[in-house]
Amino acid sequence: MTDVAAPSSVLWTRATTVLSQTVLISALLYYFGWVRSQATWSYFGVDTGLLGYGTADYALRSINSAFLPLIGSGIAALGAAALHRTVLGPAARATPSTRRRRMADATILVARVGGVLLMGVAVTGLLLPVAVGNALGVALPLSLLAAACLLSYADHLRACGHRPDRRVPPRTPGLRGLLLTGLALLGLLWSVALYAQATGQDVARSIAAGLRNRPSVTLYSAERLSITGPGITVDTLEQDRTKYHFRYSGLVSLTQTSERYVLVAAGWRKGSDAVYVVPAGDGIRVDITTR
Repeated sequence: MTDVAAPSSVLWTRATTVLSQTVLISALLYYFGWVRSQATWSYFGVDTGLLGYGTADYALRSINSAFLPLIGSGIAALGAAALHRTVLGPAARATPSTRRRRMADATILVARVGGVLLMGVAVTGLLLPVAVGNALGVALPLSLLAAACLLSYADHLRACGHRPDRRVPPRTPGLRGLLLTGLALLGLLWSVALYAQATGQDVARSIAAGLRNRPSVTLYSAERLSITGPGITVDTLEQDRTKYHFRYSGLVSLTQTSERYVLVAAGWRKGSDAVYVVPAGDGIRVDITTR
């Protein structure tokens, strides 16, 4: 008798796997986009919560900050897998009397020593975040990632030495293997987050350096606003049939959403001039002129 429920069970398992991976990837893209955006706008003293960004906005802003390091990690993983498949793996499965086996033993020793040293660097950076961690920067999570990978690979090569037959499946990873895998993932996510933060800060400095090339803004308001700064002029409008009585010029747009305009003076200086978050509404009109 044929089990008709089996195909649907397989499809359900595959669907839930794909959905769980999609949710995880979306969450990571959201986080990396948030880190990049927060680093950019905190340079100007603006919290991203004021901008009303949604999930799609953060995901789109994560492209430049997350994809490059993740693609680089994937290429490095492919290179390491090719090296293992062609050189190190066969050497580990060779008999103890061969030269290839001695090369495998040397590789295991180097991987373990390197892993221990890099793990020591990571632990030192975590215990001394000011003196060591800040100086290492992105090298701190990368050392944690490399240490976990090297120690895991040394364990894998040692296990291969006891399984000369390729048809014998590898052993299920124990607690040590799970811990090393978790540390490797933590190091990868941490390093990508730091890269996203650095990318956001670079974007902010680029925006600040090119303010005069950004779209100029003329702001019309029904009420007087507390907007002052270098180069900003305020004109009182005396027309009878207009609801806008004040015109502010000399502003440039940092960014805008459906609910707010983020404006600064064309001669804005970090640390001395304000950033203006103006809510959109019936009493506000903004004319934007591209340069």
